[in-house]
Amino acid sequence: MSTPSFKCQNCQCPIDMDLSLMDLSIAQRDMIVNSGGEPTNTSTFKIPPERLSRLNQVRRPHELTVAAAPGAAESYVFLQVNEDGLNRSKHATEEESGEEEEDDSSKTLSSNIQVLTNIFNILSSKRNIDYPVCHVCCELMMQRLKAEYTDAIRKRDAYFEFVDRLQKQHEKESAQEPKPASAEADLLAQKDELVAKLVDLEHENDELDREIELLEQQLREKEQQETRAVLKQNLKDLEHIAFMKDMQSLKNQYELTLNNLDKLRKTNIFNETFRISHNGPFGTINDLRLGGFSQVRVPWQEINAALGQLILLLATIAAKIHYELDGYRLKPLGSYSKVERFDPHTQKWTVHNAYSNDDFKIGKLFHKETSLDKALEAIIAIVDQIAKRISTLSRDHNDGGMELPYSMQKDKINGIPIKLLGSDPTLEWTTSCKFLLTNAKWLLAFSSQVT
Repeated sequence: MSTPSFKCQNCQCPIDMDLSLMDLSIAQRDMIVNSGGEPTNTSTFKIPPERLSRLNQVRRPHELTVAAAPGAAESYVFLQVNEDGLNRSKHATEEESGEEEEDDSSKTLSSNIQVLTNIFNILSSKRNIDYPVCHVCCELMMQRLKAEYTDAIRKRDAYFEFVDRLQKQHEKESAQEPKPASAEADLLAQKDELVAKLVDLEHENDELDREIELLEQQLREKEQQETRAVLKQNLKDLEHIAFMKDMQSLKNQYELTLNNLDKLRKTNIFNETFRISHNGPFGTINDLRLGGFSQVRVPWQEINAALGQLILLLATIAAKIHYELDGYRLKPLGSYSKVERFDPHTQKWTVHNAYSNDDFKIGKLFHKETSLDKALEAIIAIVDQIAKRISTLSRDHNDGGMELPYSMQKDKINGIPIKLLGSDPTLEWTTSCKFLLTNAKWLLAFSSQVT
């Protein structure tokens, strides 16, 4: 017969029951169900007097005497049974009992499972634990209960210690309290002493009141004198403060005027007017980008405006150092600036436009030299002329010569061509324009020194 399988109510793991639990008597079941209940305090249980007297009247079993029944010797009868019939009845009984054992075994197994289930339900309802429980969960519960028990013992000890402390404090206070008789006598003596002191203090109070009135009168007179003196001093202080404020205001105005004058003296109007910088791969003049490439398209209006600012800068530097360009004339006209070049063969001035647009021209297909390319080549020549002139002036002032950071040769700057030849702006052309602006910034800085 296989043992029934139950599940642990905590971890839901299967549990194999011991065979001893499968055949429990009624007394064993009652003992399991009733065991482990809440302990009762037997010391407080008392039997009522009337029930106790009735219990004492009951006789014990060994005190009772049982009288013999009459005719006890004839209380049973012998029966004669045939041996053949007895054997046949025994054989029939054995066959019937063999068939019934199988039915009883199945009934016994289901009834034992039902009994165990009922026992577990009753135990679970009486306790805070759901039965059945496996061995591992039982050990975990025992550890948890031991921890709770330890905490309860610790709290109990703390409470006992607190109660002992309170009792000791109460005993100490009760020991320090004086006896009623001696306390009353002390209070009467203190009362008489305090009354005598009160009379003396009243006399002193009257004398002090008179002194206070005299002192208050003197104080009022002194306060009046001090008030008049303070008023005079306040008037003088106010006049002095007003005078100091006026003088400090004049000093502040004077210092502010000097600071503004120093700033104006140190300010380079050309640096403020032409701010040359860079923005990534682009050179900028007054925040206008000069150049462009396929990844970053710059409109020609912005490029033309930057070229106009560059031509205006070169014309301003030439006028500042009082230098007349050789063979070139600058025409700063904003986004439509121009550069004029003298042709010694024709003895005429040729005008080159320092601007361009996106209009289609047949020359772009053949990459011919445009008017913008000739204007940029002329700008390089003009920068070179101004640089030589400033270098000559700096040597005259014993400041040493000036050398531009990027070399320029005809239509190239630092080896990079400045001409587009009708094509769209490229990164190489943008770099050459950035170098050109850097050289122009050097011209601006050195021209301020020599002048």
